[in-house]
Amino acid sequence: MGDRFIPTRSLMDLDRARSSLLEGRTKKPAERSSVLTPKEEYRRRLEENLTLDSEGRPFRMLPFWSPSTRNSRRSLLVDEMMQEERDHARYFRRVPSSADKILDGPSLIDDYYVNLLDWGKENILAVALGPSVYLWKADTGEVQLLLSVDEEEDHPTSVSWCDDGKKLAIGYATSQIELWDALTFQQVRTFEGHKRRVGSLSWNRHILTSGSRDCSIINHDVRSNRKPVSRFRGHSDEVCGLRWSEGGRQLASGGNDNLVCVWESLNMGSTKYLHRFNDHKAAVRALAWCPYKSNVLASGGGTADRCIKIWNTREGKCTTSIETSSQVCALEWNRHQKEILSAHGYNQNQLTLWSYPSMSRIADLKGHTSRVLHLSQSPDGTTVVSAAADESIRFWKVFEPPRNSSRAANDGSDSILSLKRNHTKNDRCRQFPEVGEQFCFVEYTNI
Repeated sequence: MGDRFIPTRSLMDLDRARSSLLEGRTKKPAERSSVLTPKEEYRRRLEENLTLDSEGRPFRMLPFWSPSTRNSRRSLLVDEMMQEERDHARYFRRVPSSADKILDGPSLIDDYYVNLLDWGKENILAVALGPSVYLWKADTGEVQLLLSVDEEEDHPTSVSWCDDGKKLAIGYATSQIELWDALTFQQVRTFEGHKRRVGSLSWNRHILTSGSRDCSIINHDVRSNRKPVSRFRGHSDEVCGLRWSEGGRQLASGGNDNLVCVWESLNMGSTKYLHRFNDHKAAVRALAWCPYKSNVLASGGGTADRCIKIWNTREGKCTTSIETSSQVCALEWNRHQKEILSAHGYNQNQLTLWSYPSMSRIADLKGHTSRVLHLSQSPDGTTVVSAAADESIRFWKVFEPPRNSSRAANDGSDSILSLKRNHTKNDRCRQFPEVGEQFCFVEYTNI
């Protein structure tokens, strides 16, 4: 009687064996085309690599010895990854072709270096029009006058809501800063320290940070009547952009000296910046921190630059730079999907929606006839308001809510095994005249 060889079940790769058996059943002869699509070619190469053992020999379904497990891989992983891609591959992206609402903004100052619009968490929009500051309640549409100054040369140059949306900080052309209670319409207190106009403001809990034409940045503690907490000096010209990160750990500042500086809240007593980027070729006013990656910062340059740059503040380097062909005035991240919206000036005066991280253009939103100077978004993150030098304020429902209960940023797309981790968007836009809205069919493809 001859020897009988019995395979060792404990040494068998059952997942790989099952995948090999199913492959022959699921593929029909008509499907075996000599011309493969990119996805089919990707799968073919991956499966070809996975069907070899650790020593480069063809995989055997019934092993009689112990193979090396150092490079063992699961063939079923291919099916799981392809299924994941199919589940998320296609969806209809609704992009409006026109504004949902338009308000008049008479006397809105046409100045690139001031910040006159902010939407607070109480769903109230604050806008400075000439010598006055108005509050627009989004829930009711009611407009109220908060204040108006009599002096012709002293007018509001910046507005910013505190984190809870109950108090509004206002910077003036004469260097003063006022804090107002939006419920009682009373002035709470004033802040001093700057020598020239205050064109930018940003909050970090109880810290109010101001940027001025005197080139300085001052951190004020609104709980204290003492002098400013600290003063940052990193710019040689007017500070026209300020933005604290969502967690409050880092502050980004942009100036008319074409610089972007990053400061740490833990070193607020120090005047030394963490990073100083000089890649822009024009003034930097547009700044926005990524809501789902705390170390990612977007910045936009003026007319001589026309670029949007993405920075990794942990590594201190620029990861992406895109030429937009027009002045970049403001930036807002989509909190629900991986997108960023930019507002532009000379010479197209449009809003542009970009995918992230590929920075491919999804759609342009047009309607303003002069440069779009300001952007802010609603508390629920679905509507963006823009204010332009054409003295109009427009509301765009451009940021879609999450497609499911989980936040889009936490969908596991950063996993190294996800085919959605790096992607580009092939946008095919179609116009539906009967509804007057533009829909973009966005297809994610791996690169």
